[in-house]
Amino acid sequence: MPNRVTINLNILTLDRLFGGDLARYVDQARAIEDAGIDGIVMPDHVVFGDDATYPFGAWTVAPSDSWPEPMAVLAAVAGATRRVDLVTNVLIAPLRSAVLLAKQVATLYGLSGGRFQLGVGTGWQEQEYVASGQSFAARGDMLFDQMRACRALWLERPATFRSEHVNFEKIWCSPGLPGSAEHSPLKLWFGFAPSAANARYFAEFDAGWSCIKPDPGFIAEGRARLEGLLRDRYGITKRLRVRAAPAIHFDASGAVSIDRTIDHLHESIEAGVTDFDVPLMFYVKEADRLPEFLNKLGSINRTVAE
Repeated sequence: MPNRVTINLNILTLDRLFGGDLARYVDQARAIEDAGIDGIVMPDHVVFGDDATYPFGAWTVAPSDSWPEPMAVLAAVAGATRRVDLVTNVLIAPLRSAVLLAKQVATLYGLSGGRFQLGVGTGWQEQEYVASGQSFAARGDMLFDQMRACRALWLERPATFRSEHVNFEKIWCSPGLPGSAEHSPLKLWFGFAPSAANARYFAEFDAGWSCIKPDPGFIAEGRARLEGLLRDRYGITKRLRVRAAPAIHFDASGAVSIDRTIDHLHESIEAGVTDFDVPLMFYVKEADRLPEFLNKLGSINRTVAE
């Protein structure tokens, strides 16, 4: 394992530990920062259908459970912290208009002193799109147009953009982002399957890949596939940044073990993971166990690995 890896904490369900008190996302953010963890991550669902079926494995969150809006949570966390990165992984961007998303991102980037990172995806639940008045079938093309429109809104004064799904002419979106169309300091992540159809996003933007599966074999294969598509179809040679949850490991009794998981991080690093998003929900079920857990995560980057 290298001397330092990026360790972020996915804080969804943190309020469960404190009787559903949403304010704990803010005060516990200070404890996360103090522990030495690199970033705080929030996923996204706007609504759930009563019969929603998760397509990527065992589901650990009920439709009735709390899903705070991630941009609002991270804005509050930005004011309570000074160092940690603030990440959406991933925001279901097509459920929001391009102009509103551009304004939210630029505002949060500025409020946090540049600590915000935008991870986006299209989601998997058709009910959310129906309830939001958006096309589930067109969600991929919608997101592609949306992100190109956001780039124009962030970096052009005034901005003009025309596409199938987003159109505007000579409008101003302030605040914007620093940088240029060729380079913006905002870190982008795309949460997609590593398919030929999705390679266009990585060709268009300097973005990292957010992998939904923690399996090191899947990660290594998917990264290699995307990098090969970029090289062969677009003439782009680069090593993708990859964020993923660490593969979960268990102790001798069969219980989920953060110690065993940490011991096996090298397997994911060898597969290409550069940024780990550790899901709180799998490891901490009681509030009094939280401080020890945070200290273990923070200690990963306070210890020189062998």
